[in-house]
Amino acid sequence: MATPVIEDLRRQLREKFPQAHAPVLMATEEQPDEGQPFDPGFFPPGMISEVVGSGVGLLVAGLLGEPEELAALPDFILVDGGDHFDPASFTPQACSRLVWVRCLSAEEMLKSTDLLVRDGNIPFILLDTCGIASRELRAIPSSAWWRLKLAAATGSCRLVVMSPFAQVPCAGVRLSLNAKLGLADFELPRRDLIARLRMVPERMKKTR
Repeated sequence: MATPVIEDLRRQLREKFPQAHAPVLMATEEQPDEGQPFDPGFFPPGMISEVVGSGVGLLVAGLLGEPEELAALPDFILVDGGDHFDPASFTPQACSRLVWVRCLSAEEMLKSTDLLVRDGNIPFILLDTCGIASRELRAIPSSAWWRLKLAAATGSCRLVVMSPFAQVPCAGVRLSLNAKLGLADFELPRRDLIARLRMVPERMKKTR
């Protein structure tokens, strides 16, 4: 049985740090882990982050935002593996925030990304692999991803890979991205769809 002194100490701690003593809710089938809202700052520098899920098409839109003025310098480079980015669906102000590198194959995509990451002066590269055939993506050797990982670490580059399935064996962070959209949501403004994006970190296996 706890002494009055210990009980009083526990009471003071609960009052001073209520969040630390709040009950922990475990994710269950009734209470699934829906993740956190989309935040570009979640991607750490110096490593590869991989984003997988049904909401990856909105990731570029979330990064571009809806600026009112043209950017003096781009914020990131988009390596478009399948050449399916549609600049006409964005304003000139939004498009001024990126450099668009158009590729038609997995080979072009990897060579372009390798050159950009090794430059050492580019802080944020977004690699979209979703337009490449699954057959080509599965044929990419693991060594190609490891080379990109080492180059990103050397130059402190944020390299974010958008994938239709988990494919980067050396990813430091892997997120499942989902907006839970239905047919009725296609009429919603883009900003509303982006607001519904949720990022769920996946548990990573240790790599050597």
